[in-house]
Amino acid sequence: MADASTTSDPVCSMTGAGTFVLESAAGRIEAEARSVNHRFLKTTLRTQGPLPSAGPLVEDALKKVVRRGHVSVHLRFRPATSADAAAWIDDEAFAQAAKHLAELSAQHGLGAVHPRDVLRVPGVLIEGRSGTDEDALKAALLETAAGVTAALQTAREREGALMAQEVEGLLDSIASSLTAIEGRAGEVPAAYQKRLLTRLDELLSGSGVEPDPAHVARECATMAEKSDVREEIARVLAHLQHARELLAAGGPVGRKLDFLVQELHREANTIGSKTNDLDLSRTVLDLRAAIERLREQVQNLE
Repeated sequence: MADASTTSDPVCSMTGAGTFVLESAAGRIEAEARSVNHRFLKTTLRTQGPLPSAGPLVEDALKKVVRRGHVSVHLRFRPATSADAAAWIDDEAFAQAAKHLAELSAQHGLGAVHPRDVLRVPGVLIEGRSGTDEDALKAALLETAAGVTAALQTAREREGALMAQEVEGLLDSIASSLTAIEGRAGEVPAAYQKRLLTRLDELLSGSGVEPDPAHVARECATMAEKSDVREEIARVLAHLQHARELLAAGGPVGRKLDFLVQELHREANTIGSKTNDLDLSRTVLDLRAAIERLREQVQNLE
């Protein structure tokens, strides 16, 4: 039996956003991280200011916490004013200026754009500071990477908790549809027999011929066997229980739940193929709709 004091890892969304600002001896670092859905962990880093070693530090911080998602991180660094004056290039401003100059050059037939032309654009070459202590800068980057990752993860956990509640509600909705299907499916053979006998009476009326009870019984038995969905219902219930156990365990459950949703779709399709009753067909449609909504939610989970 599991220790009651043990807490499960939170269920996280793959989407979220977080910010972190650090004032340090090296200077001011502003960080923003945003994540969206992705099959694996993918990171994209943009920097403003002299931060050549930021990439590995940010990636290492993210890998400790984030398992899946495309995470985009933007770092803006302003070195401390106590350092010696120097100049540095704003990478984002450089890219935008280069693009704009290339468009103007193509429009007016001026030829290729040289990097020195881009550097003359205001805001690209910035009076920054050199002589920044490398150890102080690395320490600041480590703290910033951990801080923005924590902020991002808090947002992902908060959104994940809301999604987990939605998933639980959809699991309950699917279970309710199954109860309705099971109840109606039990009534279908008798209803079919009644309709069959009524139809035979209409067809044989006035002919003096009576329906063969043995043939009627075989026909009804065959129909009951073909429309029996008890095995499919049992498997769906097992999948629902497994899904609840995964949510309770927490952690990165998105892929496992996505696999279970595929199985739920398969069983729902089988139930639908065995259905020849109008009321039952409507309930199966409700079941499929709930499973589709479940799929949409699950694909957002880490």
